[in-house]
This record gives sequence, structure tokens and C-alpha cells, in this order.
Amino acid sequence: MESDIKFINIKNKSNIKKNNIFYIIITIIFIIIQIFLIFLLLFYNIKNQILIKEMLGSNEKLKTQIEILRNITSSNINDKNERIRLLKIITNNNELIYKGYENCLLNDPDNQLCIYHLIYPKKVIGKNKILIGTKSDGCYVLLDDFTNIQIAYSFGISKEIQFDDELAKRGIDVYMYDHTINSLPYNNTKFHWKKIGISGNNQTNDQLKTLEYLLKENGHSSKNNMILKIDVEGWEWNALNDLDPEIFKQFKYIIVEFHFIEPNNINIYFNVLKKIKKTHQVFYSRCHMREIAIQFGNNRICKYLELSYIIREGNHFVKDDSIYPIFDFDFTGPQENNIEINLNLLKLFDFDN
Repeated sequence: MESDIKFINIKNKSNIKKNNIFYIIITIIFIIIQIFLIFLLLFYNIKNQILIKEMLGSNEKLKTQIEILRNITSSNINDKNERIRLLKIITNNNELIYKGYENCLLNDPDNQLCIYHLIYPKKVIGKNKILIGTKSDGCYVLLDDFTNIQIAYSFGISKEIQFDDELAKRGIDVYMYDHTINSLPYNNTKFHWKKIGISGNNQTNDQLKTLEYLLKENGHSSKNNMILKIDVEGWEWNALNDLDPEIFKQFKYIIVEFHFIEPNNINIYFNVLKKIKKTHQVFYSRCHMREIAIQFGNNRICKYLELSYIIREGNHFVKDDSIYPIFDFDFTGPQENNIEINLNLLKLFDFDN
């Protein structure tokens, strides 16, 4: 009996030892996978930084780009081959950069992988760009025209309210919404803040409401000449995708920081940008990355793309001869890897007559 017990104990110890070896092997494999993923992430980040430097180019190359861009007119880029020639010069003949754009220029641009013709900036005749807010993460670019503007909607506040404060100083009532904060840094008689966020139709709850709902709640369903600013870390897509296109017409300015986070959402991205372009024209673009850019096939899209729109009705547009990034308005920010991206090649996607 006693020998049987010893045999059982020895057998159990053997099983425990085997289990321990198995768990050790699994742990080592897991650690190796983690290390591989970290190196992969670093590799793509380094690769991306190299591409960015290539895009910006040396001072001499940049001077050449600027001279070419300033001489671009709608007449000299009607030919596809001419567009491709200019594209290669602007991108320093780097195939890794220009190939995706080339495909969009040569083929039908009206598809979900070619959004560039939807976001190119144009100059508004008789109106200059101005920076509203302190030159930091809480500033946005508008035009020096606030005629008949009495109301602004501002979604995504956090602690940065310089933009809202400057609008209030101009006598504009600012309806401010952010469900992630408990209070504003300070108050103003023109501030109307609620702990509510913006959402699409199928995401509403006590803390998330659609823009249409909030307009009705505030009695603004028939108001026009308003300002809409949205910076809500990805929630903007569904909120704008579900919005009745007629509501866009109520806003003179639309300023959005678009977050290209999910590659599977490219159809929503395309639909939203296409919808806004029908009623509004981009007059300022800013592409900045604090992380690796999302890539759809060969098409490189900014991780964060800030666009300032103005309503088309009543305004006239011409080619924008500004050179992007515009450092009077753009900033590097406190983040070490926050880089302003050259958006000048968007001029090649001006297909409007």
C-alpha cells in the first residue's frame, strides 16, 4: 500500500514537471511574438518617417516643387500625362510615394481608394485665412468673414477652449458639447456647454445625441450661417454619415479633424467626404501624424486630417497658390512625432471645371 502511494506521488510530480515545461515554452513563444510585433511596428514607423522626409525633400528640391506648384493652372494639368509628370517631380520621383496617387490620376478617381479629389483646398476670392485660437491643439483655421454669424456648434472640447473663447469674444453664442469632461476650464456668458457627445442615429443614448436632435433642442432647426467644429476622435464619421445633407447647408463653416483609424471604414470615409463636398469647399487642409498613417493599398492617408470648409453658395473659388504646410497656421505641437505633411500634390486632383 505504501509503495503504491509513492508511485502515485512520483507520477504526479512527473506530470507537474511536464506541465511546467509546456507553460514555459508557451510563455517564450508569446514573448517572441511580442518582440516581433514591436520590431515590426518600429520598422513601419521608421519607414514612414523616411517617406515623410522624402516628401518634404531638401531645401533645393522644395524650392523646385514650390515653383512648379505656383505655375500649375487648371489648363496645364488637364492632360493626365502632365499630371503624372508633375506628380513625380513633387514627390522627388519616389515610387513608394507617388504610385498610389498615380493610379488615382490614371484611373477613375471616383472610387473609394481615391479620396484626394475630395479634399484639395481652393482659395476663396476676397477672403483671407485666419487662425482662431492660440497656436496649439485647440486652434482652427477660418476665414476673415463672420458676417451674420451668431451661432457656433463645437463638439470635442477637453481643456482646449481658445477657439470657442475667441468666437465668444466676437459675440457668437457657442454651443459646446463633450461627454468626456465634467466642466469647462472657465465660463463665459456666450458658452452653452452640456456633457453630451455627438453620434450617428444608431448610437444615441443619454450622453450621445445626433446633431439634428441638438439643433431641434436648441431651436436652431431653421437657422443658417452657423459654424460647425468637430474634433471627436473618430466619432465624426457615423455622425456625419447619418446626417441629412440639407443640414450641412445651415453651416457657413464646417471644420473637422478627421481620424482615419479603421481601414475597414473606407466606404464611410469616402461617402462623408463626398457628401460634404457637394455643399462645401475645402479652403484649408492640414495633415499631421503622431502615429503611423493608415494605408489603403498603395494609397497613403493621414492619420489625422484637419479640413476647413466654407459653403459653396455665395462664394467663388480659384486655384490656391499657398504652399502646404502653411506654417503661419500649422504647428508641430508638443508631441515629439507630430509632423506636418506636405499636401501640395492635392493640387493635381483639382478636377473642377
